[in-house]
Amino acid sequence: MPNNVTPLSTTQQINQLFRSYKVDLVRNLRGIFGSGPPDPEDLVQEAFSKLLTHKDVDNIQHPKAYLTRAAVNMGLNHCTKYKQTELFIDGALESAGETLVTVDSPEDIYSLNQRVSSVSDAMNELSDKQREIVIRSRIHGETYEQIRNNTGWSLADISRQLKSAISVLADASASEES
Repeated sequence: MPNNVTPLSTTQQINQLFRSYKVDLVRNLRGIFGSGPPDPEDLVQEAFSKLLTHKDVDNIQHPKAYLTRAAVNMGLNHCTKYKQTELFIDGALESAGETLVTVDSPEDIYSLNQRVSSVSDAMNELSDKQREIVIRSRIHGETYEQIRNNTGWSLADISRQLKSAISVLADASASEES
């Protein structure tokens, strides 16, 4: 590097990369994920946020590829969590004896809203701790070990709380059938 050229700060580098690659990244992600969810523009923002935490931006040889891979991975993670959430809700509805909606008639939409409301009401019956464990375990797919590391709760307590929460949810779905 010539002596009269001042190196760019990391923030300046990232701003320059953002201006250079944002449009292409959004277009590529839109080709992969459509309009969303996950939203392609949000994924690009998250990828640049991740780049901000990178210790040595100067040593990334292909920043566009790095950003693309980061955004695609985040999008795939979002899709996985979305699918897990869908499966959890479908399972809760099935255990309540509800059939799943497959046609978008007004009656079906109303019925789905009622069922989602009953699952929500049952979740609201849980303690904050139980609700957090259910969400972390069943929706976000975290293991007991991950929950323990993130919360500091013991594995035995996590197991007890989850069993208790499932019991509350099962009781709520049983009373819904009556």
